[in-house]
Amino acid sequence: MSALRDAMSHAVLGWVKPELDETLRQARNEIEAFVEDPADTSRMRFCAGYLHQVQGTLRMVELYAPAMVAEEMELLAEAVQQGAANDRDEACATLMRGTVLLPDYLERLQNGHRDIPIVLLPLLNDIRAARGAAGLNESVLFAPDLSQPLPEQVPEASPLPWTQRRDRVATAQARFEQALSAWPEQGAPAESSALAAAAAELLQNAHHDTTRRMLWVSSSAADALRDGALAPTEALRSAFLGIARAMRQAHEDETTPAVARGVASKEPTRQLLYLVARARVPHPALDALREAFDLDTHAPSEAELDHARGSLAGRNRDLLNTVGSVVKEELLRVKDALDLHLRTGGDVAALQPQAAELASVADTPGMLGLGVARDVVLQQRDALEGIARGELPASESALLDIAGALLYVDASLDD
Repeated sequence: MSALRDAMSHAVLGWVKPELDETLRQARNEIEAFVEDPADTSRMRFCAGYLHQVQGTLRMVELYAPAMVAEEMELLAEAVQQGAANDRDEACATLMRGTVLLPDYLERLQNGHRDIPIVLLPLLNDIRAARGAAGLNESVLFAPDLSQPLPEQVPEASPLPWTQRRDRVATAQARFEQALSAWPEQGAPAESSALAAAAAELLQNAHHDTTRRMLWVSSSAADALRDGALAPTEALRSAFLGIARAMRQAHEDETTPAVARGVASKEPTRQLLYLVARARVPHPALDALREAFDLDTHAPSEAELDHARGSLAGRNRDLLNTVGSVVKEELLRVKDALDLHLRTGGDVAALQPQAAELASVADTPGMLGLGVARDVVLQQRDALEGIARGELPASESALLDIAGALLYVDASLDD
């Protein structure tokens, strides 16, 4: 089912990818326009609007991790518009990088490779850091399908009515929480067998599917913990505490709508499954969870991780062609101005606009991560400014050196 769902998502992505590429291109245009005129904050408002469209489309095709990236970029664009970003230039560079890397990641998915959200985490946290938000843990990008029906091996629920099960649930819940209280923040639980027994009894007396799913996961994890297949980490303890809180909410009132109970149970269930997916130790209870929730698809191999990271380290050729042509035109105008000055002479102060244009040119390759090209352009800007101010001699060799360096940048864009 997971493979079929992925295939369908890739097919739908193929239909909407051109629209996504165009919308992200428009977002890039707004970022570039804002960098040239920071006083025009409406550019960032338009950019945020385009990113909102991208986020909606990605959620529609159920690509939730790329949608999270688009959402964080939208929030950063709004922060820049409101002057709330820590460093405006850094924020704009991060936004530009996001609009470059997101199409690359989507292109990888369109080519049939699986979605590996974890490789987006560094980008996601860079975007959050640019607006002063705390980084996210990798478990945030873990999203197993919790709508799967419970497998047949899950024990049958007690046929007794709730009025007769209430006392059993309360007793088992007290034992579960007592076992948790004997689990120090650092170290192994003192009563792992009692924890597993209480979790099994809670599962037996639960009726609603969302609660039973959570308790089956917790009972299986508790069995694996008891048998030494799951390490007693702080994260595992925290996940079990989340289970205890969700159980209290689920059993306080049996008349609570199932939807409300389901919301409370999903997060601790997801956290436990994340820890199970990371555990490579074989164990019957863990193997059953892996099969039921298709967890192996959420635990990619190192080769798959390297391939996915490689897609984000590469360059989108269409984007670089577009941006490169714009930079080339700007460099050509500066070179033409230098050629004209070499032929006709005149006041060197007239070269000041070309120095300013080089400063603008440097921003674009810098935002795309082309650091060497950016540094070369900035060096020529400084040299041209020195000549325009009369601080450096306006010799033919100096101007030819500047023109030659700009030719190098032009060629490096082709490479």
